[in-house]
Amino acid sequence: MIRNIAIGVVVLLVVVVGGAYLTPQVAHVQRSVVVQASPEDVFSVVNDWTRFNEWSPWAKLDPATKYTLDGPPTGVGAKMSWTSEVTGNGSQEIIESDPFKSVKSKLEFGDQGPAFATFTFEAVEGGTKVVWAFESDLGMNPVSRYMGLMFDRWIGKDYENGLASLKTLVEAQALAATKEALEDPGNGLTPPDVPGVVDADPTKGPEVVTVTGRPVITTRGTAASSDDVALSEALGGAYQKILTFAEANGLEIDRGAQTAVTVSHANGQWVFDAAMPLRGKAGAVAEADG
Repeated sequence: MIRNIAIGVVVLLVVVVGGAYLTPQVAHVQRSVVVQASPEDVFSVVNDWTRFNEWSPWAKLDPATKYTLDGPPTGVGAKMSWTSEVTGNGSQEIIESDPFKSVKSKLEFGDQGPAFATFTFEAVEGGTKVVWAFESDLGMNPVSRYMGLMFDRWIGKDYENGLASLKTLVEAQALAATKEALEDPGNGLTPPDVPGVVDADPTKGPEVVTVTGRPVITTRGTAASSDDVALSEALGGAYQKILTFAEANGLEIDRGAQTAVTVSHANGQWVFDAAMPLRGKAGAVAEADG
């Protein structure tokens, strides 16, 4: 009887231990969200540890958490450590930072082996797709391998909450930037006349060209950056507004050098200044309709 029990225990241990090695060696958790802003806008927040707690899903769990920053505040080498009676102690350091594309950090929690968190940013219709992924090599410890099956349940919801907070933060920031760009009349300086295709030498690479300044008529416009039809209509409408203004004020337009200067590109909106140069000097002309 005892012999049979012993054999049964051994068989059970073999099954349990053997089953552990049928589970993935690397624990992986991933969540994503689409943010109505440019990859640049999202990257600038995620890449900056000084802004981490503005969207972190763990910041509210223990307001008494003590944080320490080492190295630069942004980019590779930026490190944040924390001590908390609720969330424990640990640190994370940015080890890869590819502007506007991805941010990867190394996570360490006490005596546990390192884990890695990676953010990727992809421009899509409606903004930027942000993917937040977590990976940890569980090694050959059977207990760790079974625990790996629980990671998605343990931190998946935190990742969802964090992405939701990040979305709210960045979209509000981008909306404010767009509003400011539309309301800001600029500094009154006229953009330079840009040489057209006829003046460019295709055999040369990029070059700095000095041209004679000329007065321009300019107006600000906006359009959904993902809508080609809206972009075309917005530019066409802006140039037509300039032509109408010029005719009403007796100004002669040089139609060969229209320009469009980007003011901002955020929250899915392209804000631009359309401009057309004049052939001669402009007298005292009052602004009208922007």
